[in-house]
Amino acid sequence: MLDEYGPLVVLSIIILSGIFISSPLGKNLNMKLSETRRMLLGLIVIETGTLLTSMWTEVIHRELAATGFTNFCAAEGIVQCGSVIGHAEYSQFMGISWGMIGMISFSILLYLSISLFFGPRDKLAGIWLKGSFLMSLSGLLGVIYLVIIEVFVVKHLCPYCTVVHIGMIVTIAVLYILRNQHEEGIWDVSNN
Repeated sequence: MLDEYGPLVVLSIIILSGIFISSPLGKNLNMKLSETRRMLLGLIVIETGTLLTSMWTEVIHRELAATGFTNFCAAEGIVQCGSVIGHAEYSQFMGISWGMIGMISFSILLYLSISLFFGPRDKLAGIWLKGSFLMSLSGLLGVIYLVIIEVFVVKHLCPYCTVVHIGMIVTIAVLYILRNQHEEGIWDVSNN
């Protein structure tokens, strides 16, 4: 069991660390960062963990497609990957696997978040922030679709997919807060 879910534990810890950093509890870490930059750092950690989890789902998808079997995630029971990630019809969108879509999406979101962290005073910061938020909202549509497929069609829950879904939802929440800070003029980018 630990072999199948060991990576899931590590990836979940990364995402949970980012959630902690970006949450009000992160203020207790005494980082020498402004509130905004602390939240951006947490967002970067969340997106990194979610990107890595998306990569792992792609590895599972490719192994299932090649061999019909995987050692990277349980293939039996209600909580398993085989019926979800390996499903011929629902594991892809327009011929692209959901893992690959997640990898591309979170690579772009991560790039934009890193750009915001290191260039928060840039005149394009507002555009990057709005673009990130809108892109993450489109990801929410994918999350809703996939949860419906998992629960009502294949009737199995994929734990790695669930971690990606949680990462997407938290990304949306943090981006929403940061976007509001920027629009309200409380975008605090000082170094301390």
